[in-house]
Parts: sequence; C-alpha cells; structure tokens
Amino acid sequence: MKDSVLLMQKNELSGIHRQLLLEQTGFDVRRCYGIEDTAAEVEAEMPGILLLSLESEGRHVYELLERLGESLPFPVMVILREWNTREMVNALEAGANDVVEQTVPQEELAARIRSLVRLFRRFADGYLTELSYEDLIIELKGRRAYRGDELIKLTPKEFDLLRYLVKRAEQVCHREAILQEVWGFDFSTGTNVVDVYIRHLRKKIDKGRPRKLIHTVRGTGYIIQ
Repeated sequence: MKDSVLLMQKNELSGIHRQLLLEQTGFDVRRCYGIEDTAAEVEAEMPGILLLSLESEGRHVYELLERLGESLPFPVMVILREWNTREMVNALEAGANDVVEQTVPQEELAARIRSLVRLFRRFADGYLTELSYEDLIIELKGRRAYRGDELIKLTPKEFDLLRYLVKRAEQVCHREAILQEVWGFDFSTGTNVVDVYIRHLRKKIDKGRPRKLIHTVRGTGYIIQ
C-alpha cells in the first residue's frame, strides 16, 4: 500500500521532477498548482500528507494553511527554496508539522514523509474511540456500529470498510484507495470485492430507512453523505 502525497508546486518543471522522484520512492502522488485546486483536492480526497513548496505561491501557502484550519487529520510539510530560519518559524507557526529545504536528499525526504504519516496514523487510531455521522455511530474499541439505537451486526471486513468510509465522510472514496486501505492490496480491474461489500453494508445500514447514507459516485467510488 502506497502512502498518498498531495504536492502543491506551481513551477511545472520542478513539480514534475519532484513528483517523479516521490513516485520512484514509492509514493502515490497528486500534484496541484495553487491554493484553489489544492483546497479542492483536499476536500475531494484526504491525502496521507500535504507537501507545500514555498516557492509555488510564496506567502499564500500560509493562507492555504489558515483556510484548511487547525487539527488537520494529516501532516503538512513545507519545502523552502533555501534555508531561512524566519521562514521555517513562520511555517511552523502557520501549522506545518515539518520544514525542509528544497535541496534535501530524496532519501531523507522520503523518510521524513513516512515518519509523519505513521505518527498521524498512530494518533488517529490510538486516541479516537468513536466515529459518528448523523445517527450512525461506530465504537472503535468494541468494533460495534449503531444506526440510532439499533446495533448493526457487521463482519470484521464490513466494519473495516464502514470505518474507512465514515472517517472520510462527505469525501469521495475511490475504489482503488478502498481496496488498498481495507484489503491491503493494489487495485485490479478483475475484482468487484468493494462493490460486493458495499451492497452488504447498504442492506445493513440503509435498507428500510428513509435517510440513505451510502451513495455511489458513478465511475469513481462511494461516499458517506
């Protein structure tokens, strides 16, 4: 399973070069050019980590961090054109979790990225005890799910799938990402296991209820909303 990286870098050549290096190191990389499309990408699909190149839009990078808000469920790393203590401090105070120089060796950058992603995953999995969306409640420790006051009996894999969807409520969850995260292997066009399990969940979560929570995004995946 590859960690997902959302890279905001306006310069075309530099962005392509960094994207290729990250992909060669084993990351799944999406690249954006500015604040608006980066914010839209974050809203559409939460990344494992957000990389912001300071040279891309200068101080507007900090405006993006302010716009995204505090307590993001993923880490943010700022890449400086050249090392500058004041800019490093500004980035950290704006909400970045790490700051590196543009010339950082690729091996070190990859190690820093993986370390931050692991840290945030441990925090999310270790400290959350419950997930909820409207009247759907998931008890993470007891691995139980409720729709209102009704206990929903789920298999272990159904529970893992529902947890994945609810953690990303109101975000489109792509079939490929679901298969990687829930089943632990890369997407194959020959399998429909995600669709089969979604049908199982719908029968248990939505069937007979006026308010449906699990929706299909045609040609893409599914969303809780």
